[in-house]
Amino acid sequence: MTKKAATSGLSIISIILAVSVSFLFSVKSKDPGIYNVETFQSGNGWGYQITQQGKVIILQSYIPCIKGDHPFPNEKSALETGNIVVAKIRNNEDPSITLEELDKTISSTEY
Repeated sequence: MTKKAATSGLSIISIILAVSVSFLFSVKSKDPGIYNVETFQSGNGWGYQITQQGKVIILQSYIPCIKGDHPFPNEKSALETGNIVVAKIRNNEDPSITLEELDKTISSTEY
């Protein structure tokens, strides 16, 4: 009887563990906080888009917070600016870029 109880106990623990692991993976794959920054060529420069689970939530073809429609001068600056925006979104902050933040990714002589 003891051997049968031990086997039943192990079976129950295995089932609970399998259900728990399955639940963790399903929650992780449905995480609404999964963001991705992708760059693209825009005119004679670069832009970025931010997707959330494959859906575009921000499309930025031009440098934000400056006058005129000027694309980012290079892919790196577009990507870095997009990453700043994603960090703000994850922190529940306003995703707008300030000139000070922009100066961290692009030299003011480039825009």
